[in-house]
Amino acid sequence: MSGPMDGVKILDLSVALTGPLATGMLADQGATVIKVERPPFGDQVRFVGTSAGGMTAMFQMANRGKRSIVIDLTDPRGVELVLDLAAEVDVLVHNYRPGATDRMGIGYEAVAARNPDVVYASLSGFGPQGPYSDRRVYDSVVQAQAGLVASQTGRNDEKPVFIRQLMADKVTAYTACQAITAALFARAQGRGGQHLELSMLDATIAFLFVDGAGHEVALDGDHRGPTSAAAVVTALAVDGGHIAVTPVTDDEFHGLAAAFGIDSSDPRLATMTDRFSNLEAMHDVMVQIRDAAAATTLADAKAAMDAHDTPYGVVLPVAEVPDDPQVVASDLFREHEHPTMGRLREPRHPTVFAGTPVPWTDADCPSLGQHTDAVVAEAGWGDRLDELRADGVVG
Repeated sequence: MSGPMDGVKILDLSVALTGPLATGMLADQGATVIKVERPPFGDQVRFVGTSAGGMTAMFQMANRGKRSIVIDLTDPRGVELVLDLAAEVDVLVHNYRPGATDRMGIGYEAVAARNPDVVYASLSGFGPQGPYSDRRVYDSVVQAQAGLVASQTGRNDEKPVFIRQLMADKVTAYTACQAITAALFARAQGRGGQHLELSMLDATIAFLFVDGAGHEVALDGDHRGPTSAAAVVTALAVDGGHIAVTPVTDDEFHGLAAAFGIDSSDPRLATMTDRFSNLEAMHDVMVQIRDAAAATTLADAKAAMDAHDTPYGVVLPVAEVPDDPQVVASDLFREHEHPTMGRLREPRHPTVFAGTPVPWTDADCPSLGQHTDAVVAEAGWGDRLDELRADGVVG
């Protein structure tokens, strides 16, 4: 047995990051994924970000372990080939704009006619209806429209502040991955296949509102504080670095003060309720803590906070994360040689499945059309391969 998704077959028609990352996580868990790419260049993420040997790190992370086939979906034979492939899979994923797959002849109805049990996931920027549904969408567009940018922009910022990663893409990918597995679970219970529709906007708003929009959820609540639960989080500067501290409970607040030798015995600060009722007094203590921290070495600050059971994390440069002792102890990263990219270091799938372990197979992302011949033959079109390649239908 190799992973909880072993035996699940997926046809991935998506490009960029949202769809490919969703199916990539399922591939990490053991699913077989056929990635359909359009000629002549394939998925644009092959060309985005840090590259080595003609491949990019992002493409490797989202597409490792998949099989690539190039099909021209403007040719009726290409459409028919995709329908034949779709007839034999458990899941089909695409992120075309709403209505595009229907016009191409590979929409849900066409696929379900051949494969009624298919889980057909349609991912889009803004969803199938509404005034924005036809817009071309990328991550930054959704970050702006969903409120993520505003939630990152402080009062003193002159310009909007974006999250410096493709957050909306990744949030939607994780949401899609969970939705697909939920649909497969429902199918296993005898409830059949189904059409899933998920927009980046909906997924990102749902992600934001959990903790970043308190005022907008509790409409009759106390709106004097910030709408985001994490709005006041700042790093504590120490001699030699910065530390994130989050003293939420009473023990944590008083432990943080004790770690830096600050007296927090003022009865106005005894409990969380007291502190929120006496914000000025709490602010004074926090200023004293910050002043003391600035004169404390990073090593001494860590030791003191450990001794007082205070939650903290050192602000690490990304380059130092793989070598952090906790990360090393988790055995999270693996290194291997990619045939064209050279040395790679990647995190494994983050969940450890005790009953269905996910083996690390040094999975490589495929070159464009690397598996075309084999997949065409498996679909029963092997005798037409020369014709299809000569006419540019496959590549």
